[in-house]
Amino acid sequence: MRYIDILYFLFLLTLSIDPTGFHTRLKDLLFVVLVIYGVIYCLKRQQYLASINRVTVLGLLLIPLWGMFIAYVTNNLTDDSYAMGQLRSMFYITIFFFVVTMRLDVLLKMVWANGIVLAVLTLVLFFLSELGGVFLAAIYDYCNTSGNYMMAYNRDFIGFSVNGLYYKTGALIIFSFIYNLYQYNGPFKLVLSVILYLSLMVAGSRTPMLVQTLILFVYLYDRNVIGKFMTRVATIALIGMLVIVTYLLATQENANDIKYENYESYVNEMDHKGHLIWGAGLGSQFYGKGYGQKLSYSELSYMDVIRMYGIPVGGCMIFLFFAPCFWLWKYYARSLFLKRYCLGYALFLVLSGTNPLLLGSVGLTALTLMMTIVNKSLWMEWTKGRQPEAVEVERTSGGELLVIDNMVLR
Repeated sequence: MRYIDILYFLFLLTLSIDPTGFHTRLKDLLFVVLVIYGVIYCLKRQQYLASINRVTVLGLLLIPLWGMFIAYVTNNLTDDSYAMGQLRSMFYITIFFFVVTMRLDVLLKMVWANGIVLAVLTLVLFFLSELGGVFLAAIYDYCNTSGNYMMAYNRDFIGFSVNGLYYKTGALIIFSFIYNLYQYNGPFKLVLSVILYLSLMVAGSRTPMLVQTLILFVYLYDRNVIGKFMTRVATIALIGMLVIVTYLLATQENANDIKYENYESYVNEMDHKGHLIWGAGLGSQFYGKGYGQKLSYSELSYMDVIRMYGIPVGGCMIFLFFAPCFWLWKYYARSLFLKRYCLGYALFLVLSGTNPLLLGSVGLTALTLMMTIVNKSLWMEWTKGRQPEAVEVERTSGGELLVIDNMVLR
């Protein structure tokens, strides 16, 4: 591990714990330092950059400019502050130029460790809030003055009163949970797995709960812990329960009523004003029925993309986020860990679709992580001069294990 890599770990910590820079300005400072180092390193060493990654970086930098142009020429640029903020956020894709210079094992361990820190903080604050009194008051006050990156609330959960507490960046814990289950084999595996699992369960929101539980059941199935037949039966039963719970929540929770009404507003906006082709542009606004006011964006991230950029350009933008999943899943079936990491990323994208994470620094950091895995995989393929199916493997008594960047992927 290089000394400069420690700065990336600090970047991940500040991104997770203080994403808005409310307490410190370290995130932006570390970002600039890392990008400058990464660009110089790539130019000096002639770093291999896969074509799909070049297209992704260039596309995500140019599409917002195109969106602002459309909004300007159609006289829809009514919120230029949001447009400039979005344009500034998209520059976080350039952290890829540093991440791609890291060793894969170091990168994945740092993402794993960052998730553990975030999970521990979440659980500590949650249990303190459960004590009530001065602790609960202090935590609620902190959440209300913390730059809107941490949430603590009490909600009705199918007739039950449930406290919830989470960092809005908590979705990054998904990657740590999968790494801990499939790649880490140390003495604290069980303890860390419980901590990582519970950290999203205490969020009080059904989507993180469903994601963590699905990953756990997939792991039990893969490892044949309780028998694949019993795991299948339990999974089917779980899915049935989740469908019922989701239906009850969707029809009873006020938050879901707001999202549904906003969804109707998106459909009406794009249908009546013909924004399906060119979009309304970045910085445009629409009337959100759920909130009863003009909005520049909402929690429905994918609907935002289509509304602002239209189906052709917006569809390309969404594809760039999902591209690493398709690429890695297709070529590297030998690594169960890699496939499950792709699954975790896909679930992260699903979670981001109902939260404003996708087009910010959190979503782009997750994307650069997957882009780096793609880049190192293709670099190995290119240097070996083999077909994708003939990648380097390590032969063991249990079969063949995929090796990328000198890291054995189980």
